[in-house]
Amino acid sequence: MTNHYSRMVYASKATFKPFKAGDSIDKDVKDILTTARRENKKNNLVGALYYGNGCFFQCLEGNQQDIDQLYAKLEKDPRHHELKVLSLEPVEQRSFSSWEMKYATIDREVRAFLRTHQMGKFNPYRFSPEMTAELVGLLQQADENAGEFHEPTARQPENRGVSMTVFWLTNIISIIATAIITLWLVQA
Repeated sequence: MTNHYSRMVYASKATFKPFKAGDSIDKDVKDILTTARRENKKNNLVGALYYGNGCFFQCLEGNQQDIDQLYAKLEKDPRHHELKVLSLEPVEQRSFSSWEMKYATIDREVRAFLRTHQMGKFNPYRFSPEMTAELVGLLQQADENAGEFHEPTARQPENRGVSMTVFWLTNIISIIATAIITLWLVQA
């Protein structure tokens, strides 16, 4: 069977300072998510993003040409630097099929993952290929258990009123909770 899709996983470091206590939301992370969702939808890509300890871990799935074009844009994005491809492989089907870009708030799972691998802080630059595959598996599990681990995505209803209010409040709460946990992990 011919593989039609590719999966690329990369790490990068944020150029902005992590969330500060007293701020209502990390605007930079929100802006990155908004851009990622828009670009991925436009380019028929799906994936997941995890942010911790000032580092991004992103998994993208789609046609290789579309991934390459997006990666070229990402290399020029001033909001992060030191991009490093952790894995690139063909896949028979996309495993994040319902997400343009899921922002994974799986901090409890990541802390357990880090403990298992004797890592004190989230640093995807030190991941082995097996660790990268394991974290992708956690992100895929979060996709399967959609309501448990992530904030709503761009596929939420775009009508005005109560549903949008709930959508944005959930986004804000999710990002704030992630930022607080990230601060806690950095200080731990």
